[in-house]
Amino acid sequence: MGRPAKPLISRSATVAASIEIIDTEGMDAFSLPRVAKQLNVSTSSLYHHFADRRELMTEVAKELMTGATVPEYSSGTDWVEWFVELSLNYRDAILRHPNAALVLVQFLPRDVLTRTYERCARILEDGGVPAQLQVVILDGLEKLALATTLSDLMRDPVGSTEVFPKVDERRHPTLARALEANQWSSRELFVVTIRGFLAGVLGLATTPVSDESLRDLLGS
Repeated sequence: MGRPAKPLISRSATVAASIEIIDTEGMDAFSLPRVAKQLNVSTSSLYHHFADRRELMTEVAKELMTGATVPEYSSGTDWVEWFVELSLNYRDAILRHPNAALVLVQFLPRDVLTRTYERCARILEDGGVPAQLQVVILDGLEKLALATTLSDLMRDPVGSTEVFPKVDERRHPTLARALEANQWSSRELFVVTIRGFLAGVLGLATTPVSDESLRDLLGS
C-alpha cells in the first residue's frame, strides 16, 4: 500500500491511541482502521510510521514496559530486594493495562530491554552471583512476573482475591485448610514467589548440579 506524501500523525500519538482503545474496549476492538478513526485520519496515514499491525503492536508493548520503573541502585543496596522491587514494578505496569497484558506475551522483543538486562547483570555480578546463574535469574524473573500477573488477571471474576476458586472443603479438605491458613494477598504471594525463586537459584551456587545429573533431570 502506498504511503501518503505528508505524515498527518506521529508515532507516539498512534501508540497512545492504540493503548487507549485496548484499555477501554479490549483487544478484540483493536485494528488499524479503529486506530485511524480514533485519530480522525485515514488508515493509510498510519503507514507513514508503521509497516503493519505487528510493528504497531511491538511499539505498544515497548510503551507499556516503560511504565515499569527501574529502581535506583547504589553500593550497599541489597540486590535481592532490588530485584523484588523491580519485579513488583513490572507487575504493576502490567496491571495498569490489563486488557493489553497479552500484547507483552506476543509482541515484546527482548532486544528493546537489553540495556536494562545489562544493568541487571552488573547488579548480580556486584552481588557475587556466579555468571552461570545470571541468565537463569534474568530469564526466570521475567517469565515469573509475566506468568503470575497474567494468572491474576485471568481470574473469574476479574479482580477476585480467591487464589483457587470453587474449593469445596468436603471434597478438597487439604486444599481448603491450606487456603484458610494462607494470610497473604496476591501481591504478597507474588513477592514470596520471587524470593523463593531467587533463593532456589542461589542454592545452586552452593550445591552445583553436575552436567551429567542435569542431563538426567532433563531426560536427555
